[in-house]
Amino acid sequence: MPIQVKYRFRNQDVALIFLHGFLGNTEATWASFPTFLANEPRITSWDLFGLGYPTSLRLDVRNIWSSDPDIRTLARELRTTLSLPPFSSYRKIAIAAHSMGGLIVQRAMVDDVALKNRLSHVFLFGTPSAGLVKAGFFSWSKRQISDMVADGPFIKSLRHEWTHEFARGMGFQFYVVAGDMDEFVPASSSLAPFSDNVQAVVPGNHSEIVKPVEPSHQSVQLIIDALAGGGNVRPIVDGARLALERSDFYETVKVLLPIAAELDKPALAGLALALEGLGRGSEALAILETHSGRDSTEALGVLAGRLKRRWLAERRAGDLNRAKELYQLGLNKAEAANDHEQALYHAINIAFLNLMEIPAAASIPTEIRIMAERALEHAKQVRNTNWSLATQGEAQLMLKDLERAEHFYAGAILATNSPREVDTIYSQAIRVAARVFGQDGASRIDQLFDLP
Repeated sequence: MPIQVKYRFRNQDVALIFLHGFLGNTEATWASFPTFLANEPRITSWDLFGLGYPTSLRLDVRNIWSSDPDIRTLARELRTTLSLPPFSSYRKIAIAAHSMGGLIVQRAMVDDVALKNRLSHVFLFGTPSAGLVKAGFFSWSKRQISDMVADGPFIKSLRHEWTHEFARGMGFQFYVVAGDMDEFVPASSSLAPFSDNVQAVVPGNHSEIVKPVEPSHQSVQLIIDALAGGGNVRPIVDGARLALERSDFYETVKVLLPIAAELDKPALAGLALALEGLGRGSEALAILETHSGRDSTEALGVLAGRLKRRWLAERRAGDLNRAKELYQLGLNKAEAANDHEQALYHAINIAFLNLMEIPAAASIPTEIRIMAERALEHAKQVRNTNWSLATQGEAQLMLKDLERAEHFYAGAILATNSPREVDTIYSQAIRVAARVFGQDGASRIDQLFDLP
Protein backbone atom coordinates (compact mmCIF):
# COMPACT_ATOMS: atom_id res chain seq x y z
CA MET A 1 0.00 0.00 0.00
CA PRO A 2 2.42 2.68 -1.16
CA ILE A 3 -0.13 5.54 -1.16
CA GLN A 4 0.20 7.26 2.20
CA VAL A 5 -1.30 10.51 3.51
CA LYS A 6 -0.04 11.96 6.79
CA TYR A 7 -2.74 14.08 8.40
CA ARG A 8 -0.94 14.27 11.75
CA PHE A 9 2.45 12.67 12.36
CA ARG A 10 4.05 13.36 15.75
CA ASN A 11 5.57 9.94 16.54
CA GLN A 12 3.01 9.31 19.26
CA ASP A 13 2.06 5.97 20.81
CA VAL A 14 -1.18 5.44 18.93
CA ALA A 15 -2.40 6.06 15.38
CA LEU A 16 -5.68 6.01 13.48
CA ILE A 17 -5.49 4.86 9.86
CA PHE A 18 -8.13 5.57 7.18
CA LEU A 19 -8.61 2.99 4.40
CA HIS A 20 -10.82 3.74 1.38
CA GLY A 21 -13.06 1.41 -0.65
CA PHE A 22 -13.53 0.19 -4.21
CA LEU A 23 -12.82 2.93 -6.81
CA GLY A 24 -11.88 5.36 -4.03
CA ASN A 25 -8.79 7.15 -2.85
CA THR A 26 -7.94 8.47 0.58
CA GLU A 27 -8.55 12.19 0.11
CA ALA A 28 -11.65 11.90 -2.09
CA THR A 29 -13.30 9.18 0.00
CA TRP A 30 -12.79 10.69 3.45
CA ALA A 31 -12.84 14.39 2.43
CA SER A 32 -12.96 16.51 5.64
CA PHE A 33 -13.30 13.56 8.03
CA PRO A 34 -9.60 13.47 9.06
CA THR A 35 -9.53 17.27 9.44
CA PHE A 36 -12.50 17.19 11.81
CA LEU A 37 -10.72 14.57 13.91
CA ALA A 38 -7.44 16.51 13.83
CA ASN A 39 -9.25 19.54 15.25
CA GLU A 40 -10.84 17.61 18.11
CA PRO A 41 -9.03 18.38 21.42
CA ARG A 42 -10.00 15.08 23.05
CA ILE A 43 -7.94 12.97 20.62
CA THR A 44 -4.78 15.03 20.09
CA SER A 45 -2.71 12.05 21.30
CA TRP A 46 -3.59 10.14 18.12
CA ASP A 47 -1.56 10.39 14.92
CA LEU A 48 -3.71 10.29 11.78
CA PHE A 49 -2.86 8.60 8.47
CA GLY A 50 -4.55 7.58 5.24
CA LEU A 51 -3.53 4.48 3.30
CA GLY A 52 -4.49 3.80 -0.31
CA TYR A 53 -4.30 0.96 -2.80
CA PRO A 54 -4.93 0.39 -6.53
CA THR A 55 -8.58 0.14 -7.52
CA SER A 56 -10.23 1.21 -10.76
CA LEU A 57 -12.83 0.34 -13.39
CA ARG A 58 -10.17 -1.07 -15.74
CA LEU A 59 -10.98 -4.64 -16.68
CA ASP A 60 -8.86 -7.52 -15.43
CA VAL A 61 -7.82 -10.06 -18.07
CA ARG A 62 -7.23 -13.21 -16.10
CA ASN A 63 -4.13 -15.30 -16.71
CA ILE A 64 -2.70 -12.53 -18.91
CA TRP A 65 -2.58 -9.33 -16.86
CA SER A 66 -4.47 -7.81 -13.97
CA SER A 67 -5.32 -4.14 -13.51
CA ASP A 68 -5.69 -4.29 -9.74
CA PRO A 69 -4.79 -6.82 -7.02
CA ASP A 70 -7.44 -9.00 -5.41
CA ILE A 71 -8.56 -8.49 -1.80
CA ARG A 72 -6.33 -11.22 -0.34
CA THR A 73 -3.29 -9.58 -1.92
CA LEU A 74 -4.34 -6.18 -0.62
CA ALA A 75 -4.80 -7.65 2.87
CA ARG A 76 -1.31 -9.09 2.73
CA GLU A 77 0.01 -5.71 1.61
CA LEU A 78 -1.78 -3.98 4.48
CA ARG A 79 -0.21 -6.39 6.96
CA THR A 80 3.23 -5.73 5.48
CA THR A 81 2.76 -1.95 5.53
CA LEU A 82 1.67 -1.92 9.17
CA SER A 83 4.68 -4.05 10.17
CA LEU A 84 7.14 -1.47 8.78
CA PRO A 85 8.04 2.12 9.79
CA PRO A 86 6.42 4.42 10.62
CA PHE A 87 3.57 2.12 11.68
CA SER A 88 5.71 -0.51 13.42
CA SER A 89 6.57 2.00 16.14
CA TYR A 90 2.98 2.47 17.31
CA ARG A 91 1.92 0.63 20.43
CA LYS A 92 -1.69 0.47 19.27
CA ILE A 93 -3.41 1.09 15.94
CA ALA A 94 -7.02 1.96 15.11
CA ILE A 95 -8.44 1.51 11.60
CA ALA A 96 -11.42 3.18 9.97
CA ALA A 97 -12.31 1.47 6.68
CA HIS A 98 -14.94 2.20 4.06
CA SER A 99 -16.74 -0.31 1.84
CA MET A 100 -14.32 -2.85 0.30
CA GLY A 101 -11.59 -1.48 2.55
CA GLY A 102 -13.38 -3.18 5.43
CA LEU A 103 -13.05 -6.55 3.71
CA ILE A 104 -9.32 -5.93 3.34
CA VAL A 105 -9.08 -5.18 7.06
CA GLN A 106 -11.10 -8.24 8.08
CA ARG A 107 -8.98 -10.54 5.92
CA ALA A 108 -5.78 -9.06 7.36
CA MET A 109 -7.07 -9.50 10.93
CA VAL A 110 -7.96 -13.14 10.38
CA ASP A 111 -4.59 -13.89 8.77
CA ASP A 112 -2.30 -12.01 11.15
CA VAL A 113 -2.38 -12.65 14.91
CA ALA A 114 0.29 -10.00 15.55
CA LEU A 115 -1.78 -7.33 13.80
CA LYS A 116 -4.93 -8.37 15.65
CA ASN A 117 -3.14 -7.97 18.98
CA ARG A 118 -1.99 -4.44 18.06
CA LEU A 119 -5.46 -3.16 17.27
CA SER A 120 -7.33 -0.91 19.67
CA HIS A 121 -10.35 0.02 17.50
CA VAL A 122 -11.82 -1.06 14.14
CA PHE A 123 -14.59 0.91 12.40
CA LEU A 124 -16.16 -0.58 9.26
CA PHE A 125 -18.34 1.91 7.35
CA GLY A 126 -20.68 0.49 4.70
CA THR A 127 -18.64 -2.70 4.33
CA PRO A 128 -20.27 -5.56 2.35
CA SER A 129 -19.23 -8.16 4.91
CA ALA A 130 -21.82 -10.64 3.62
CA GLY A 131 -21.02 -9.74 0.03
CA LEU A 132 -23.17 -8.16 -2.68
CA VAL A 133 -25.67 -10.03 -4.83
CA LYS A 134 -25.26 -7.42 -7.58
CA ALA A 135 -21.50 -8.10 -7.73
CA GLY A 136 -22.29 -11.45 -9.31
CA PHE A 137 -23.42 -9.74 -12.50
CA PHE A 138 -19.97 -8.16 -12.98
CA SER A 139 -17.71 -10.75 -11.34
CA TRP A 140 -16.15 -11.63 -14.70
CA SER A 141 -14.72 -8.11 -15.08
CA LYS A 142 -12.53 -7.67 -11.99
CA ARG A 143 -11.02 -9.77 -9.23
CA GLN A 144 -12.00 -7.19 -6.63
CA ILE A 145 -15.65 -7.38 -7.72
CA SER A 146 -15.51 -11.19 -7.86
CA ASP A 147 -14.26 -11.24 -4.27
CA MET A 148 -17.35 -9.27 -3.17
CA VAL A 149 -19.93 -11.70 -4.61
CA ALA A 150 -22.39 -12.84 -1.96
CA ASP A 151 -21.86 -16.55 -1.24
CA GLY A 152 -18.72 -16.44 -3.38
CA PRO A 153 -15.59 -18.28 -2.20
CA PHE A 154 -13.88 -15.21 -0.73
CA ILE A 155 -16.89 -14.10 1.33
CA LYS A 156 -17.72 -17.64 2.47
CA SER A 157 -14.16 -18.25 3.60
CA LEU A 158 -13.91 -14.89 5.35
CA ARG A 159 -17.14 -15.31 7.29
CA HIS A 160 -16.25 -18.86 8.34
CA GLU A 161 -12.75 -17.94 9.50
CA TRP A 162 -13.92 -14.73 11.19
CA THR A 163 -16.50 -16.63 13.25
CA HIS A 164 -13.89 -19.18 14.29
CA GLU A 165 -11.26 -16.54 15.10
CA PHE A 166 -13.48 -14.28 17.20
CA ALA A 167 -15.88 -16.78 18.72
CA ARG A 168 -14.54 -15.98 22.19
CA GLY A 169 -14.60 -12.21 21.76
CA MET A 170 -12.32 -9.43 20.62
CA GLY A 171 -9.45 -7.67 22.34
CA PHE A 172 -10.33 -4.34 20.71
CA GLN A 173 -13.37 -2.11 20.20
CA PHE A 174 -15.26 -3.04 17.04
CA TYR A 175 -17.99 -1.10 15.22
CA VAL A 176 -19.93 -1.79 12.02
CA VAL A 177 -21.70 1.27 10.62
CA ALA A 178 -24.44 1.47 7.97
CA GLY A 179 -25.94 4.50 6.26
CA ASP A 180 -29.69 4.89 6.59
CA MET A 181 -29.86 5.74 2.87
CA ASP A 182 -27.17 3.38 1.58
CA GLU A 183 -28.53 1.86 -1.64
CA PHE A 184 -25.23 0.18 -2.51
CA VAL A 185 -24.52 -1.97 0.57
CA PRO A 186 -27.69 -3.08 2.39
CA ALA A 187 -27.82 -3.55 6.16
CA SER A 188 -28.18 -7.29 5.55
CA SER A 189 -24.55 -7.23 4.41
CA SER A 190 -22.99 -4.42 6.47
CA LEU A 191 -24.67 -5.14 9.83
CA ALA A 192 -26.28 -8.58 9.89
CA PRO A 193 -23.08 -10.71 10.10
CA PHE A 194 -22.26 -9.11 13.47
CA SER A 195 -23.89 -8.92 16.89
CA ASP A 196 -26.28 -6.14 17.88
CA ASN A 197 -23.92 -4.48 20.35
CA VAL A 198 -21.40 -3.48 17.65
CA GLN A 199 -23.92 -2.15 15.11
CA ALA A 200 -24.63 1.52 14.38
CA VAL A 201 -26.61 3.41 11.73
CA VAL A 202 -25.82 7.00 10.77
CA PRO A 203 -27.46 9.45 8.33
CA GLY A 204 -26.40 9.31 4.69
CA ASN A 205 -25.87 7.16 1.63
CA HIS A 206 -22.86 4.96 0.89
CA SER A 207 -20.45 7.84 0.30
CA GLU A 208 -22.00 10.44 2.62
CA ILE A 209 -21.38 8.38 5.76
CA VAL A 210 -17.63 8.99 5.33
CA LYS A 211 -17.87 12.46 3.77
CA PRO A 212 -19.24 14.51 6.66
CA VAL A 213 -19.86 18.18 5.94
CA GLU A 214 -19.60 19.18 9.60
CA PRO A 215 -17.87 17.75 12.70
CA SER A 216 -21.20 17.08 14.41
CA HIS A 217 -21.98 14.26 11.95
CA GLN A 218 -22.58 11.02 13.82
CA SER A 219 -19.81 9.15 11.98
CA VAL A 220 -17.28 11.68 13.27
CA GLN A 221 -18.70 11.68 16.77
CA LEU A 222 -18.71 7.89 16.93
CA ILE A 223 -14.97 7.73 16.26
CA ILE A 224 -14.17 10.64 18.58
CA ASP A 225 -16.15 9.12 21.46
CA ALA A 226 -14.51 5.73 20.95
CA LEU A 227 -10.93 7.03 20.72
CA ALA A 228 -11.51 9.37 23.69
CA GLY A 229 -12.69 6.46 25.81
CA GLY A 230 -16.40 7.22 25.77
CA GLY A 231 -19.16 4.69 26.08
CA ASN A 232 -21.23 3.06 23.37
CA VAL A 233 -24.68 4.36 24.39
CA ARG A 234 -27.07 5.07 21.52
CA PRO A 235 -29.23 8.20 21.59
CA ILE A 236 -32.93 7.43 21.22
CA VAL A 237 -33.15 8.43 17.54
CA ASP A 238 -30.03 6.41 16.68
CA GLY A 239 -31.56 3.33 18.26
CA ALA A 240 -34.73 3.83 16.25
CA ARG A 241 -32.69 4.24 13.05
CA LEU A 242 -30.92 0.94 13.75
CA ALA A 243 -34.28 -0.75 14.36
CA LEU A 244 -35.50 0.58 11.01
CA GLU A 245 -32.48 -0.89 9.19
CA ARG A 246 -33.40 -4.26 10.67
CA SER A 247 -36.99 -3.79 9.47
CA ASP A 248 -38.17 -3.68 13.08
CA PHE A 249 -40.89 -1.22 12.17
CA TYR A 250 -42.83 -1.62 15.42
CA GLU A 251 -39.80 -0.55 17.47
CA THR A 252 -39.10 2.43 15.21
CA VAL A 253 -42.69 3.67 15.40
CA LYS A 254 -42.86 3.09 19.15
CA VAL A 255 -39.79 5.26 19.70
CA LEU A 256 -40.27 7.99 17.12
CA LEU A 257 -44.02 8.55 16.75
CA PRO A 258 -44.48 10.17 20.18
CA ILE A 259 -41.75 12.73 19.38
CA ALA A 260 -42.62 13.25 15.69
CA ALA A 261 -42.91 17.02 16.14
CA GLU A 262 -39.28 17.18 17.36
CA LEU A 263 -37.68 15.10 14.61
CA ASP A 264 -35.50 16.40 11.79
CA LYS A 265 -36.38 15.55 8.18
CA PRO A 266 -34.25 12.37 7.86
CA ALA A 267 -35.75 10.96 11.06
CA LEU A 268 -39.26 11.88 9.90
CA ALA A 269 -38.63 10.07 6.62
CA GLY A 270 -37.49 7.02 8.61
CA LEU A 271 -40.64 7.13 10.73
CA ALA A 272 -42.76 7.38 7.58
CA LEU A 273 -40.96 4.38 6.07
CA ALA A 274 -41.63 2.34 9.22
CA LEU A 275 -45.32 3.29 9.16
CA GLU A 276 -45.45 2.31 5.50
CA GLY A 277 -43.91 -1.04 6.41
CA LEU A 278 -46.72 -1.61 8.90
CA GLY A 279 -49.36 -0.93 6.27
CA ARG A 280 -50.08 2.56 7.62
CA GLY A 281 -49.29 4.42 4.40
CA SER A 282 -51.89 7.18 4.86
CA GLU A 283 -50.52 7.94 8.31
CA ALA A 284 -46.99 8.00 6.91
CA LEU A 285 -47.92 10.66 4.37
CA ALA A 286 -49.81 12.66 6.98
CA ILE A 287 -46.75 12.64 9.24
CA LEU A 288 -44.56 13.99 6.44
CA GLU A 289 -47.06 16.68 5.45
CA THR A 290 -47.76 17.80 9.02
CA HIS A 291 -44.28 17.88 10.49
CA SER A 292 -41.92 18.48 7.57
CA GLY A 293 -43.73 21.32 5.81
CA ARG A 294 -44.12 19.32 2.61
CA ASP A 295 -47.20 19.25 0.41
CA SER A 296 -48.75 15.95 -0.64
CA THR A 297 -46.83 15.52 -3.92
CA GLU A 298 -43.47 16.16 -2.27
CA ALA A 299 -44.35 13.88 0.64
CA LEU A 300 -45.26 11.15 -1.81
CA GLY A 301 -41.86 11.61 -3.45
CA VAL A 302 -39.98 11.45 -0.14
CA LEU A 303 -41.63 8.20 0.88
CA ALA A 304 -41.32 6.72 -2.62
CA GLY A 305 -37.64 7.70 -2.65
CA ARG A 306 -36.92 5.82 0.55
CA LEU A 307 -38.68 2.74 -0.81
CA LYS A 308 -36.74 3.09 -4.08
CA ARG A 309 -33.40 3.20 -2.28
CA ARG A 310 -34.31 0.18 -0.18
CA TRP A 311 -35.40 -1.75 -3.27
CA LEU A 312 -32.13 -0.95 -5.05
CA ALA A 313 -30.24 -2.32 -2.05
CA GLU A 314 -32.39 -5.31 -1.10
CA ARG A 315 -34.64 -5.98 -4.13
CA ARG A 316 -37.88 -6.54 -2.23
CA ALA A 317 -40.68 -6.68 -4.80
CA GLY A 318 -43.11 -5.01 -2.41
CA ASP A 319 -40.86 -1.95 -2.13
CA LEU A 320 -40.63 -1.63 -5.91
CA ASN A 321 -44.36 -1.88 -6.47
CA ARG A 322 -45.24 0.54 -3.68
CA ALA A 323 -42.60 3.06 -4.81
CA LYS A 324 -43.99 3.01 -8.35
CA GLU A 325 -47.52 3.38 -7.00
CA LEU A 326 -46.54 6.42 -4.91
CA TYR A 327 -44.60 8.05 -7.75
CA GLN A 328 -47.56 7.53 -10.09
CA LEU A 329 -49.94 9.07 -7.57
CA GLY A 330 -47.56 12.00 -7.14
CA LEU A 331 -47.31 12.44 -10.91
CA ASN A 332 -51.08 12.47 -11.30
CA LYS A 333 -51.49 15.04 -8.52
CA ALA A 334 -48.67 17.23 -9.84
CA GLU A 335 -50.01 17.25 -13.39
CA ALA A 336 -53.50 18.07 -12.16
CA ALA A 337 -52.04 21.05 -10.30
CA ASN A 338 -49.75 22.09 -13.19
CA ASP A 339 -46.79 21.61 -10.86
CA HIS A 340 -44.18 20.86 -13.53
CA GLU A 341 -41.21 20.54 -11.15
CA GLN A 342 -42.88 17.80 -9.11
CA ALA A 343 -44.27 16.15 -12.27
CA LEU A 344 -40.75 16.06 -13.76
CA TYR A 345 -39.39 14.44 -10.61
CA HIS A 346 -42.10 11.77 -10.36
CA ALA A 347 -42.09 10.94 -14.08
CA ILE A 348 -38.34 10.32 -14.31
CA ASN A 349 -38.40 8.12 -11.21
CA ILE A 350 -41.18 5.99 -12.65
CA ALA A 351 -39.13 5.55 -15.82
CA PHE A 352 -36.00 4.80 -13.76
CA LEU A 353 -37.66 2.07 -11.69
CA ASN A 354 -39.19 0.47 -14.78
CA LEU A 355 -35.76 0.49 -16.41
CA MET A 356 -33.99 -1.02 -13.41
CA GLU A 357 -36.62 -3.75 -13.24
CA ILE A 358 -35.97 -5.18 -16.70
CA PRO A 359 -33.05 -7.56 -17.46
CA ALA A 360 -29.77 -5.86 -18.34
CA ALA A 361 -29.69 -7.10 -21.92
CA ALA A 362 -33.35 -6.31 -22.69
CA SER A 363 -34.42 -3.65 -25.19
CA ILE A 364 -35.97 -0.47 -23.75
CA PRO A 365 -39.76 -0.95 -23.52
CA THR A 366 -42.04 1.64 -25.11
CA GLU A 367 -43.57 2.58 -21.74
CA ILE A 368 -40.17 3.74 -20.47
CA ARG A 369 -39.55 5.87 -23.55
CA ILE A 370 -43.02 7.41 -23.25
CA MET A 371 -42.44 8.29 -19.59
CA ALA A 372 -39.02 9.77 -20.41
CA GLU A 373 -40.61 11.95 -23.09
CA ARG A 374 -43.28 12.95 -20.58
CA ALA A 375 -40.57 14.07 -18.19
CA LEU A 376 -38.93 16.13 -20.94
CA GLU A 377 -42.22 17.90 -21.68
CA HIS A 378 -42.42 19.01 -18.07
CA ALA A 379 -38.75 20.04 -18.17
CA LYS A 380 -39.60 22.63 -20.82
CA GLN A 381 -41.79 24.40 -18.26
CA VAL A 382 -39.25 24.73 -15.44
CA ARG A 383 -36.09 26.75 -15.00
CA ASN A 384 -32.76 25.06 -15.55
CA THR A 385 -31.24 23.86 -12.27
CA ASN A 386 -28.72 21.14 -11.64
CA TRP A 387 -31.58 18.75 -10.87
CA SER A 388 -33.73 19.59 -13.90
CA LEU A 389 -30.69 19.36 -16.19
CA ALA A 390 -29.67 16.01 -14.68
CA THR A 391 -33.22 14.74 -15.11
CA GLN A 392 -33.17 15.73 -18.78
CA GLY A 393 -29.85 13.94 -19.16
CA GLU A 394 -31.35 10.82 -17.64
CA ALA A 395 -34.37 11.00 -19.93
CA GLN A 396 -32.09 11.33 -22.98
CA LEU A 397 -30.21 8.21 -21.91
CA MET A 398 -33.49 6.32 -21.81
CA LEU A 399 -34.24 7.64 -25.30
CA LYS A 400 -30.82 6.29 -26.37
CA ASP A 401 -29.36 9.71 -27.20
CA LEU A 402 -26.02 9.56 -25.40
CA GLU A 403 -24.64 12.81 -26.86
CA ARG A 404 -27.69 14.82 -25.77
CA ALA A 405 -27.49 13.18 -22.36
CA GLU A 406 -23.84 14.21 -22.02
CA HIS A 407 -24.80 17.78 -22.94
CA PHE A 408 -27.39 18.00 -20.15
CA TYR A 409 -25.18 16.26 -17.59
CA ALA A 410 -22.34 18.66 -18.37
CA GLY A 411 -24.71 21.53 -17.63
CA ALA A 412 -25.86 19.88 -14.41
CA ILE A 413 -22.25 19.47 -13.23
CA LEU A 414 -21.50 23.14 -13.93
CA ALA A 415 -24.62 24.16 -12.00
CA THR A 416 -23.73 22.05 -8.96
CA ASN A 417 -21.54 23.41 -6.19
CA SER A 418 -21.91 20.52 -3.77
CA PRO A 419 -19.74 17.39 -4.23
CA ARG A 420 -22.48 15.44 -2.48
CA GLU A 421 -25.03 16.49 -5.10
CA VAL A 422 -22.62 15.59 -7.91
CA ASP A 423 -22.25 12.13 -6.35
CA THR A 424 -26.03 11.76 -6.22
CA ILE A 425 -26.47 12.77 -9.86
CA TYR A 426 -23.62 10.50 -10.92
CA SER A 427 -24.91 7.43 -9.07
CA GLN A 428 -28.21 7.47 -10.96
CA ALA A 429 -26.62 8.46 -14.29
CA ILE A 430 -24.12 5.61 -14.22
CA ARG A 431 -26.86 3.07 -13.47
CA VAL A 432 -29.00 4.23 -16.40
CA ALA A 433 -26.06 4.53 -18.82
CA ALA A 434 -24.85 1.03 -17.97
CA ARG A 435 -28.33 -0.42 -18.39
CA VAL A 436 -29.02 1.29 -21.73
CA PHE A 437 -25.57 1.44 -23.37
CA GLY A 438 -23.53 -1.14 -21.47
CA GLN A 439 -19.87 -0.64 -20.56
CA ASP A 440 -19.22 1.90 -23.32
CA GLY A 441 -21.97 4.23 -22.11
CA ALA A 442 -20.97 3.82 -18.48
CA SER A 443 -17.37 4.68 -19.37
CA ARG A 444 -18.41 7.87 -21.17
CA ILE A 445 -20.52 9.00 -18.22
CA ASP A 446 -17.67 8.13 -15.87
CA GLN A 447 -15.24 10.25 -17.92
CA LEU A 448 -17.72 13.12 -18.06
CA PHE A 449 -18.07 13.29 -14.29
CA ASP A 450 -14.35 12.61 -13.78
CA LEU A 451 -14.89 11.62 -10.13
CA PRO A 452 -11.84 10.35 -8.20
